[in-house]
Amino acid sequence: MAKSCAIGVDQSNLGQAPSVIYQDSLQIKSWLAGWIPPASIAVVIGTILLGDPTQHAVAQNLVMTPVLPVHVGKHPEGLAVGDFNKDGHFDIATANSDSDDVTILLGNGNGTFRAGVSFGVGKSPLFLTAGFVNQDEILDLVVAETGADGLVVLLGKGDGLFHSPVSYPSGKGPTFIAIADIDGDRDLDLVAVNSGRFGNYPPFSLSVLLNQGDGRFGAARTIAENGHEGLFPTGVSLADRNGDGLPDLAVTWSQPSWRTPAGVVRVFVNRGKGAFTLDRDIQAGMTLSALTQADLDNDGQVDLVAASVFTDSLMVLLQLENNRYTKPAQLGVGFSPVAVRINDLDGDGQLDLVATNRASNSVSVLLGMGYGSFRAAGHFSVGLMPTALGVQDFNEDGLPDIVTVNSGSDDVSILLSGKTGIPSLTLSAESFHFDRPPRDVPSPKSLTLSNVGLAPLTISRLVLEGPNSDSFELTYEGCAGSTLTTGKLCVVEIRFTAQAPGTHHAQLTIWDNAPGSPRLVILSGTVKG
Repeated sequence: MAKSCAIGVDQSNLGQAPSVIYQDSLQIKSWLAGWIPPASIAVVIGTILLGDPTQHAVAQNLVMTPVLPVHVGKHPEGLAVGDFNKDGHFDIATANSDSDDVTILLGNGNGTFRAGVSFGVGKSPLFLTAGFVNQDEILDLVVAETGADGLVVLLGKGDGLFHSPVSYPSGKGPTFIAIADIDGDRDLDLVAVNSGRFGNYPPFSLSVLLNQGDGRFGAARTIAENGHEGLFPTGVSLADRNGDGLPDLAVTWSQPSWRTPAGVVRVFVNRGKGAFTLDRDIQAGMTLSALTQADLDNDGQVDLVAASVFTDSLMVLLQLENNRYTKPAQLGVGFSPVAVRINDLDGDGQLDLVATNRASNSVSVLLGMGYGSFRAAGHFSVGLMPTALGVQDFNEDGLPDIVTVNSGSDDVSILLSGKTGIPSLTLSAESFHFDRPPRDVPSPKSLTLSNVGLAPLTISRLVLEGPNSDSFELTYEGCAGSTLTTGKLCVVEIRFTAQAPGTHHAQLTIWDNAPGSPRLVILSGTVKG
């Protein structure tokens, strides 16, 4: 079966903790833009404890190596990870709210990605997740089409492309999706969180869409409407908390205003056949923006982690017997955390926490020490205004890596775990122009390709493309199929062969394993009449 990991579906965790993580809505979107406080907000970073109050914090020692960012669509908000073309390497999908499309970045297996391919999916997509919704072992996508009050299902073709979108009404302004087998019939169902575009268009609701077994979904069933006065849902997670084999539901509810004390986690019990009943409300802190679950203290009980935007912290609630929880323990991270993930990042067998911080353009990593305790946060820079977060092994070295989607810089940031070398290709020129007088053949021009990175650069192929590609030829091609170590280079000679008067255009496309592939060299030539 192909690899797959949607944001919030962390399959690398499933064997490391007794409890299964099904799906987490781990991001908060553009409504936070009006929430961001002045720069005077303090970030509390110090000793982080959930257990022994005499234990001292240990310095962060995780090494993360950044890869050059990869551009996607306009104002990306959502992110999913999976093997969309079935080549064994993890790929990335982003939901781009201002360009109304989804971008697919196919992975090279070394932590780098090819240039993105985008396709339209509807109005204002703000969230997406991945899963095998029609059970054909080809990964599919489900997108929250916030501007059209529905969900869009994109069935995968297995080559990184998708069939035409199919829309399903869900509720007012859906902004999050959780995916799991809710009714126990062995196919993936959906929970839509309809926040009215982040508190702007009530009524707010949660709805369930049951899979009919073939990737088609039934009509949305409302399982909860509104919350407390002035609250709307901001994050969702599914996990089996009572051991009956059915995923239960937890949702954060909050208010779109500064330092509201009414952040609540509402816990629902799965009653089967797509029905949920409210079990309890947990006061968890100010302005909650994201939620995830896992067994953090290895006691067999699923614990809660919520991001609290205006306290710049994560709130950890350990589950006790009889479905009771400890009081929230506050873990300091960066400015305005809007996404949170759980994974064993350093391979020590203990679950760690990762938070994306929208206002400080960073991710924070808190390494677990066992029994639900964590070291002080280490911080790593990413792009502008990161909104969504994924954790997966992109360079296939056995250690999870981190990816964020950045709504302010229209790109994704990849942080590779460990001191990883990255190839980097430089070109001696980005364009060539040839002038050819009558009855004269211009000399060829040389293009040099150099590896200035710290890992081997593999050049897979070079292709002449464009409207007049037959007007040019590669008279010497010493690069395709070659591998260049650091500091090495290869040369390509390009000749202009056209005889018909006028200007001719083409491009040389270069495919390699470095960030930014494929890259283009623009070719033009003029035959004077």
